[in-house]
Amino acid sequence: MAKNDKKKITIRRNIRRKGASLFPLFFICTCVVCAIAGIKSYSYAYDYAVENFVPHDEGDGEEKFTARDLIDKAKKNMINKDIDGVIKKIEENTVTFLNLNANETVILKATKDTNYPGTNSLNDYFIGDVVTFKYDENNNLTDVKKCEKAWSYSDVGLIVNTSAKLVKFGDNALAYKDKSFKYSTDITTVRYKNDYSTLASIDTSDYVTLKGYDNGTENKVYSITIDKSHGDLQFVNYSNIESPQFILNGQTISLANSDTFKVTEGKHTIQVMSPICEDFTKDVLIRPGEVTKVDLSAMQIKTGLLTISANKPNFKLFINDTEYSLAEPILLSYGRYNVKITKEGYEDFTSTVIIDSETNVLHADLEVHVPKGRIHVDSDPEGASVYIDGSMIGKSPISYSTTLGSHTVTVKKNEYIEASKSVYLGAEGDETSADFDMMPVVSKFVDSE
Repeated sequence: MAKNDKKKITIRRNIRRKGASLFPLFFICTCVVCAIAGIKSYSYAYDYAVENFVPHDEGDGEEKFTARDLIDKAKKNMINKDIDGVIKKIEENTVTFLNLNANETVILKATKDTNYPGTNSLNDYFIGDVVTFKYDENNNLTDVKKCEKAWSYSDVGLIVNTSAKLVKFGDNALAYKDKSFKYSTDITTVRYKNDYSTLASIDTSDYVTLKGYDNGTENKVYSITIDKSHGDLQFVNYSNIESPQFILNGQTISLANSDTFKVTEGKHTIQVMSPICEDFTKDVLIRPGEVTKVDLSAMQIKTGLLTISANKPNFKLFINDTEYSLAEPILLSYGRYNVKITKEGYEDFTSTVIIDSETNVLHADLEVHVPKGRIHVDSDPEGASVYIDGSMIGKSPISYSTTLGSHTVTVKKNEYIEASKSVYLGAEGDETSADFDMMPVVSKFVDSE
C-alpha cells in the first residue's frame, strides 16, 4: 500500500474516535437548544391565546380568536339566558351561584331592578336552593325564579350514609321509603330554623325536606331542611303494668331496652294498652331537645267481681292472706290471687284465681278434716324406696303425713335386704321416725368363711 494511502486511513480513524468522544456533548447541546425552542414556542402560544398577541396576517382572510375571546364570547352567550344554579353564598347584595349547566361559579350583584318572581327579595332564598337565574352584561343579577328541573321531597326517617355520599328514607318513612339520592360534600347544606347545621345533626325522627336537581344524567340533593326536629318522649311508672303496648299516632312503637323514645316535635297522640288496665290515651306536645314525660300511674287497672261458693256454709275466706267478708261483693283488680278457705272440722282449701273479666267464679269442695301425724323415714344407704302400708311414697330420706294409728314402713334397695318396721301415731300432730341400717345381700358365689 502506498505511503499516502496509509496516511489517509490513519486520519479517518482519528476523526471517528474524536467524533465518538464528542457525541455526548453534542447530544446535551441539542437537548438544550430544543428546550429553549419549546419554551419560546409556549411563550409565543400563550401570548397569542391569552395576551391578545395577533400574528401577521397570512392573507387567508380568516378571523382569528384568542382563548380569552372565546371565554368572553361564551359568557356573552349566557347573558339574559335562563341558567340553572345552586346558591352557594349570599352576602348583602352579592350572590354566588354554581352554574349547573357549565359547572362553574358565578358571582353576581343584585340591584333594585332584580326581579324575583314568586318572592319578594333575595332574603327569601337560602344557601343550597336550586333556582333559575339571569344576569346582564355588567354581571348584575336580573332574575331569580323557580327552577323547572328542581325537585323537593318531605318525609321522616332520613338516613345519612357518609361513606357512599348518600341520603335515604328508611323503614319509618311515611311516603318515600327506600328513596335515595346522592349529595355533594362541598355544596349540600343542612338548615334548621334558619341556622345552618351538619348532616350529623339529622335524626331519623326528624321531618325533613330535601331539595335537589335532576338534569337527566345526574340527580343530586343540594339542600336539606329540618322542618321539625325531635325531642324525647319518656314513660314513667309503667313497670307494674302487665304486657304494655305503646301506640304513637296509630302506629305501634317499641321501647326496646329503654323507657325513652325519640319523637318528631309537635303534637302527638299516645295510647297505652294492657290486658289488666283500661286503655290510656293522652295528647302530648314534643318540644325539640326536651324530654316530655308521660306518667302511667294514672292508668286505671281493670276490676272484676269474684264470686266464691263452697259445698259447706259459714267458711272463712282469705285472698292473698287478707280475710274478706262474704257479706259484701268482692271486687278485685285484674291479676292473679291466692285464695284460702277454712272451716272448723274441714281441711283447708287453697287455690289460685285469675281475675280477667267482669265476673269471675270459684267453687270449693271442703273435705272433712282427718287428724294426722308425720313419719320421718331414713336409711343407710340413702335412696331406698319407702313404702307405708304397701304404698310407695318416695325415696329415703323422706317425711310423710298420714292418719293416726299403726303403720308399717318398708324400705327396698337393690343388693340390700328388704326391711320393715311398725310405727304408731297417737294424736294429731304426732311425729315419729323410722330409721333403717340396711344389710347387703350375700351372693351365693362368695365364700362366707
